[in-house]
This record gives sequence, structure tokens and C-alpha cells, in this order.
Amino acid sequence: MDNRVSIVKCDNYSECRRAVDEAIELLGGIRKFIKPGDKVVIKPNYVMKKKPGEAATTHPEFLHAVICAAEEAGGRVTIAESPGGPYNVQALKSVYSECGAYEAVKGTNAVLNTDTSFTEVSYPDGHTVKSIPIINPILDADVIISLPKLKTHAMTAYTGAVKNLFGTIPGTHKAELHFRLNERKAFCSMLVDLYECVKPTLSIMDGIWGMEGNGPTSGKSRHIGLVLAAGNGHALDLAACRIIDYSPDEVETVHEAILRGLCAENADGLDILGEDINNLIIKDFEKPESHFNLLKLVSLPAALNARVVNWLSSRPEMHYDECVGCGECMRCCPPQAIEMRDTKMGRRPFINTEKCIKCFCCQELCPKKAVHIKRPVMNRLMLKFLK
Repeated sequence: MDNRVSIVKCDNYSECRRAVDEAIELLGGIRKFIKPGDKVVIKPNYVMKKKPGEAATTHPEFLHAVICAAEEAGGRVTIAESPGGPYNVQALKSVYSECGAYEAVKGTNAVLNTDTSFTEVSYPDGHTVKSIPIINPILDADVIISLPKLKTHAMTAYTGAVKNLFGTIPGTHKAELHFRLNERKAFCSMLVDLYECVKPTLSIMDGIWGMEGNGPTSGKSRHIGLVLAAGNGHALDLAACRIIDYSPDEVETVHEAILRGLCAENADGLDILGEDINNLIIKDFEKPESHFNLLKLVSLPAALNARVVNWLSSRPEMHYDECVGCGECMRCCPPQAIEMRDTKMGRRPFINTEKCIKCFCCQELCPKKAVHIKRPVMNRLMLKFLK
């Protein structure tokens, strides 16, 4: 079990080449991971079309720094991602353009992937899934470098090294997995299966600017000023959660990794290289509206549990003063719980709450941030009381 995580301070993106090199050097240097001639696939976090300044996606200067490090070791670099929504060449080019990928590859030999083929990969060791569709550039790589962003997430509480690998699953297959595994624990167990199946060589986290609140795309940008790196993404996630003041059992992917023996039981068991993690903890890092769950405070008979969970769970809510009626929420909804209706404002989306599985894909992929998270009154009152 590799529990080493390097942490390097970096205040702005103009310094990130130095910080990325230092973080990798603490782990043994880039040539420990890449040999001359290796096909290197770098997997950024390009969840959707977002400008770099919104802190929702891997920053182009950060990506450029990692490309340069990989090429200096002799790697032949491809950038590959399957964003939310359709997985086709037009969609990929649009995401690359908005997220700054074309600027990131300038002055390098790196190429942006436009191959949209994928393969159903057998994974008999999976706890939740035994086969997974994975985009072919990932499968063809000798070395995989994952570039997660340090962010909160409405469904999974936090998104990092493990969650970033969800972008190796092609297009609408993500929606199928959301629909089939519509309970958080099962979905996060699948994410751990996916990580272990893909097994990236190295994970380097863009924690210079992250996102708090209702992430992964609609939260608030937050300056964190850190670059983290690890060969074991589970250990990296455990360290990142410590920094933003999440306990391991609050993040299901981390909790699942600990149960499977894939990383230390807590951050104290990590081998931290570089900065002292105890001096970096952000006590006021804002959690998603969906994070607080009253059910953690009460014990219920099994027969009542499902109904009460539904009653107390946070859910997506449309804000029509911000909505432009583009229909993206309807197209990305895994259970097809959203329909467009004619209103005085034009075509607008409506959520069928009985069909909604609370995956928050609509909130995550809305280009106008018009889908908010509604916390039940009981949860809001209890949280106010606890504060």
C-alpha cells in the first residue's frame, strides 16, 4: 500500500510548473513514472464547458506544466476526456476550446484526443460492477496521469482523484450507471471499482484554486494554494479531504477505499511529503447544501428508512429567473425525470420528483447555474440548531 502524498504550496498558476515538478520530485521524479517512448494519456477534469477562471476544470497552465514534465521524460502525450453529455467529436472540441485545452498544448507535441471509440472491459474483481465501458485512449496508454480538481460535489460530497476517473466512461453510459446505481453508497463503490480497473500511474491535483459549496460546477471558487500528487489516488483523496476538513466517513469513495484496505485508515497514517498537512486545514471550507443529513443523527426501522430518506434528502430545484430553457438538464437526466413544458416564459424544465434519483446531474451540468439544491426544512432547522 502506497500512502505517500506530496503537498507543495503554489499561490498562482504562473508558478505551477515549479510546483508540479517539485510535487513529482518528492515522489521520486517523473522518470520513475515515464520511460522514453511511453504513450502517456493525461486525463484532466473537463466535466463540462467552463472557462478556466470558474475553478470548475483543470486550469490550462496546470495542464501545460504536466505536459511539459511528461515530454521531458520522453513521453508521447495525448489529452483524453469524456465530459458530461454526448461523447462525439463536436462536443469534445467545444469542451476543449472553452476549458483552454488548445492553449495548454501550445508549444508542446501533445495532441487532443478525438477518438470516441470505447471498449467494455471485464473487471471480475469489482465489488459493484464486473464490467465497465472505458474510452479507448485510456486503454491504449502505457502511462495514465489523472489531473483532478479539488472541489466539493453535490452527490458524492467531494470530487478528487477517484471521481475524476468517471470521465473515462463514454458519454451516456455515465447516465446509465447513475440510473442503475442510484444510491450514493453503491455509486461510490462503483467509482472505486473504476479507479482500480483503470489504475492511473499518477494523480496530480490542481488545488491552486478549488471549489466549495455546491460543486462541482455551481459552487464558489476558493483559493487553496496547493498542488498534491500521489501514485495512489485513494491516499491523495484522503489527504485532500483532511485539508478541507472532511472526515473519512463523510466521503463515501474514501470510506470505501479504507474498508477495502486501499489506503491508510485516516490522514495520520499517510506519509506526507513536503508541507505539514496539519498546518493546511481549512476549517471553514463550505460543504454542499446536500451534505448535511439528519438521518446520521437518528436510528430508524428498515421499513421506514426508504420513505424517510426521500423525505429528508436534499433535491434539485429549478430557478426559472436564471433558466434560459436550453433543455440541457432534460438531456442529461439519467432517469428522464425532467420534461420541458410551455410556459409564459417559453419552454421550461419541470422535475418529476417521484422519478428523481437525486444524482444532481442537472445541477452539475446546467450551463446557467439555474438548478439549485433545495434542503428540506427539517434539515435546515436542525443544521441551524447544531451551529
